Amino acid sequence: MLKMVKEAQRQLLSYPERSAGYRLKRTAKRLVGKTVEPPDKINWPNGLLAKSLADYYMGHKNTEESLEIKDTLKKYYERWIRGGYKMYYLDDALSGMALIDLHQITGDERYKEAACKMAEYLYQHETDRAGSLCYRPGQQNHYIFADGIGMVCPFLCKYGSTYGVGNAINLAMTQIQNFIDFGMDARSGLPYHGYQYESGIKYGIIGWGRAVGWLMMGMSESLAYLDKSRPEYEHVKQTYRRLVDKVEAYQLENGLYSWQLGAKEGPVDTSATAMILYAIARSLDTKVLIGIHKSRMMRGREALWNMVKEGELDHCLAECQGFSMYPQIYGKYPWALGPALSLFTATGEEEV
Repeated sequence: MLKMVKEAQRQLLSYPERSAGYRLKRTAKRLVGKTVEPPDKINWPNGLLAKSLADYYMGHKNTEESLEIKDTLKKYYERWIRGGYKMYYLDDALSGMALIDLHQITGDERYKEAACKMAEYLYQHETDRAGSLCYRPGQQNHYIFADGIGMVCPFLCKYGSTYGVGNAINLAMTQIQNFIDFGMDARSGLPYHGYQYESGIKYGIIGWGRAVGWLMMGMSESLAYLDKSRPEYEHVKQTYRRLVDKVEAYQLENGLYSWQLGAKEGPVDTSATAMILYAIARSLDTKVLIGIHKSRMMRGREALWNMVKEGELDHCLAECQGFSMYPQIYGKYPWALGPALSLFTATGEEEV
C-alpha cells in the first residue's frame, strides 16, 4: 500500500501534468482573446487523492508516512490559499474533505477559514428551481449530475457536522433528496447520469458505473456525518440500502463492476468498482449497512488489490465528457487510485 501512498502524493502535487505544447497553445489562445480553461488547482481528481491520503493518515498517525502526508497536504492547500481561494466548479468542493481533516490535524485556523470559503462558494452557487446546484451554470442548461452528489454533499455534511453549521447540512440534504426524486430509474432502481428539473427529462445512461459510484459515495459519506435524529436520516438511509441491494446484483463473478453496470460483457472499470466498494466499506463501518454486504465487498476488494501494479490501477475508464459521452479508453487515472486507496485503508493493512 505504501507504493500507492507515494503515488497519490506525487499525483496530488502534479496532476494534471501539462506538456510544454499544451502551455504554448494556452498562451496563444489567450493572446488572441479566446477563452481558456482556468488553472484549477483543486480539481476533483485531486480531491479524491487528497481524501485518500487524509484517510490513510488517520489510520497511521505518528509514523514516518503520516508526516510526509501532512507535508504533502499542506503544500497542496497552501498553493490554493496563496492563489486567493479561487473556485471554478462544484467539483472543487471535493477537496474540502481533506481540508477539514488538515485543520483538525494541525489546528491551523487558516485551513478552517479556507473550508469556510468553500462553503460560501456553494451557498452562492446557482441552483435550479428545486434548489439543486447546477453543475455548470455557464452552460445555462440547469443540468444536475450524479457526480455532484459525491463531490459536494460529503463536504457539506462534514463541514456542517464539524463546525456546527446547519445550513450546510440542509443544502446537502436538498441535493440528495432531489436526486432521489428526479434522477432515478423507477424500473431498475439505478440512477441516470443526471436530469433537468424544469423539463423533467433524465439524461445519460442508466447505471453508468461511475455515476453509481459518485451517488453511493455521496450518500454513504453524508450519512456518516448526519445526526440520526434528523427527519431525513432514516429516509436517505433506507433509500441508500435499497440502492446497494440493486447495485450488488450487477457485480461480476470476478468481484468487479463493468463500466456500465448492465453491460456485463463489457470492460470492467476500476474507478467505478473502487467507488462502489469504498461506499459499502464506509457504510459497514458506520453501521448503515449490516454485515451481509461484507463478503461481496471483500471479494471485489481482493480483485482490485490483485490489479495494483507499482502503486497504480489500470483498466480505469477515461474522463467523461458529458451525458452519454464516455470514451472507451482505459488506463491509469487518479479517480481509480484515490478511491482504491481509501478502500484499502478502510479494510486492511496488507501491503501492495
